[in-house]
Amino acid sequence: MFRNRIKSRLLYKYIVSYLLVFLVPFLIMSTIIYYNSVSSLRQEIEQSNINKLEQVEKLTNERMKELETLAARISYDPRLTPYMISHGYYSGEAIDELKKYKANSSIIEELFVYYHDDETIYSTSGSFTIDALMQKKYRFGEWGKEDLISDLHTKLPFIKTVNNVVVKNDYNDKHENMIAYLFPIAPNNPQPYGTVMYFIEESTMTDLIQNILGETEGNVYIFNENNQTIASAINDEPISEEDLESLSLDNYGVNNIKLNGKDYSLVSVKSELSGWKFITLMEDKQFFKLLNNTTILIFAMLIVLLIVGFVLAVILGKNQYKPIQNLFEITNMGRKKTADLEGGNELETLRKTITHVFEDHQILNETMFMQKPFARDQFLVKLLKGNISDGKEINSLLHSLNIQMKDGHYFVTIVYFEKGTFIEDNLEEREKVFNTLSNISLGNATAHGIDLFYNDAMALIVSMDQVAKDANKERQKLVPQIQQYIHETCLFDPTIGVGGLYEEKNLINRSYIEALATMEYKFVKPQGSIIYFEEISIHPEQSLGYPIEEQMKLVQSLKQGDQIVAAETLSNMFKNLADKDLSIQVLKCICFDIINAIVKTISEMGLSKDIQDFKAIADFNSIEQLHKQLHELVLTICEEVDGKKESHNDKLRNDVLDYIRDNYNMYELSLESIALEFQLSVSYLSRFIKGQTGVTFTQYLQDLRMEDVKRQLRETDKPIKEIVVQVGYLDVANFTRKFKKIVGVTPGQYRNLNR
Repeated sequence: MFRNRIKSRLLYKYIVSYLLVFLVPFLIMSTIIYYNSVSSLRQEIEQSNINKLEQVEKLTNERMKELETLAARISYDPRLTPYMISHGYYSGEAIDELKKYKANSSIIEELFVYYHDDETIYSTSGSFTIDALMQKKYRFGEWGKEDLISDLHTKLPFIKTVNNVVVKNDYNDKHENMIAYLFPIAPNNPQPYGTVMYFIEESTMTDLIQNILGETEGNVYIFNENNQTIASAINDEPISEEDLESLSLDNYGVNNIKLNGKDYSLVSVKSELSGWKFITLMEDKQFFKLLNNTTILIFAMLIVLLIVGFVLAVILGKNQYKPIQNLFEITNMGRKKTADLEGGNELETLRKTITHVFEDHQILNETMFMQKPFARDQFLVKLLKGNISDGKEINSLLHSLNIQMKDGHYFVTIVYFEKGTFIEDNLEEREKVFNTLSNISLGNATAHGIDLFYNDAMALIVSMDQVAKDANKERQKLVPQIQQYIHETCLFDPTIGVGGLYEEKNLINRSYIEALATMEYKFVKPQGSIIYFEEISIHPEQSLGYPIEEQMKLVQSLKQGDQIVAAETLSNMFKNLADKDLSIQVLKCICFDIINAIVKTISEMGLSKDIQDFKAIADFNSIEQLHKQLHELVLTICEEVDGKKESHNDKLRNDVLDYIRDNYNMYELSLESIALEFQLSVSYLSRFIKGQTGVTFTQYLQDLRMEDVKRQLRETDKPIKEIVVQVGYLDVANFTRKFKKIVGVTPGQYRNLNR
């Protein structure tokens, strides 16, 4: 039950964290989306009103241009001259002509022509005196006769609003608001002789602007250049004349104003042709009415997203908790879980477990890192000995040990330093030189060095890129480069023995044996020479068909205990004899020479006891019989040599390392004291310890002491100084600096962290 409560609390934390991650951007984005939607719709409505106003303004300008055109045509029409229109016979035609002009415009209610110094005014209904017109046809209210006559004598076009005009007819009187547009004739004449007057019903202009509002509530106005109202469409509360006069009507576009404590949006467009201003005035609340449907849709979408986000938070929280639960169950398998959860939760338990695993891994990693050079050397030594024959296994080990080799041709060189180059007092210099040569990169080739632990010699496994033509020529160019590299980096001129060239990694040991065979000739060559195996001199024996280079290769393979190369070389020697057309006497001499070379080598290695029946070997009846007997002997000797090497190395390694482990806490323990104990040279012992452990004696001794210090810091309460002195250090301050450099913390901090 306790565990389930912890689990629910941890799962709740995950769900809440995902909800917070979702809700913060969700709320911000929701706010932005909502206000952007409101703003966008408002701008859309305002822009729509501007577009509609501009359409009305354009349409009105077109109608005014039509009226101006009609006035110009009337002024130049010969049938409408003062003489023709007042003539008793032609006046009828003139009236008919006016009717045609009226029909050309859809907005004209009535068309009048008036000539100065004449009391008669002409219309499509006939001619009237001004008094008769105002008594029988129209009653203009505030527009009296004197004002009418004065306006008819205008020299500039102008528009006049005439309210409450009574149009008389035979049936009933009709009340209309009219717009009078007066245009002097002839046009552009500073001294006009008459006026064309158009009557336009205000409702005609109102119909033009009514479509602007659509279904919304608001008002639309048309003002002339003197800010007088020409027409209006009122769909909302009417605005008083005083408030209209207070408006700033010269600002084009959208403006926010305040009238009677209410916020309004004022949209204004001005005609450049007539100077008229087209205005829409709408309360801000109208925008929010239009947003009702949009708001409902937005909130519905947001609620759906909120529900989806909550469901996803629960799902993600469970998915996040599930691997932690699985890890917790795995790490606590076989342990008391409630005890582990005491004072914490699964994450705290996992943290503690992972901390312990990390510490163990760090210790293991340090051990592996310490052994990595040793593993590299062991692999390269096995490659030289031919102990690994599978090419895939070789490539896998190369990858694991991060050893880079070219995929082309391979050969081995033995680097012989001059005798006495490295003395026992100069072991650090030797170590430095051999470390420098452990990895060499020459562009199209790489070389990996292995310390051979004798005669100050080193083997280099050289790998080359694939060569299209003569690989041997490329090898002969490459070896002097290696020699030059050694000279420049180490300041030595060693003699180099070069084995043959092979295309497979598992044949590298053949080249190694061939390179060892060149050792026999380094005594007759000057220091710094390069000796190629194929160039070994075979002058006297060659006349008898004796393969001396194979004999030298056989001797070296026996000394190295390499069964494969020894058997292969012996087979080549007898095959070479079989291919030669030699006499029986010469063949027997050569066979005895081969026997002598093998027996001599066995004797030099102190293995004569392994020749069980020397007489049977010497008393051979055929080359095939001798080959078979020598083959068995060679395999036996190689097994013995290899076994003795391993046995000797194992015993010596165990004895030396046990001695060091038993006495590492002695301050006076040194390489010299161990060499004296085992009756070995200091240089050989140094190389032997590094070959067996992968590190130098100093590093190996330091690692043993460090591990003992860390153990005692973890398990005991001894003073740090006492522990340091007890493991073989006298300078406590120097040890503390060394400990921090290696471990990363001081001994005191290490004790606190690992109690």
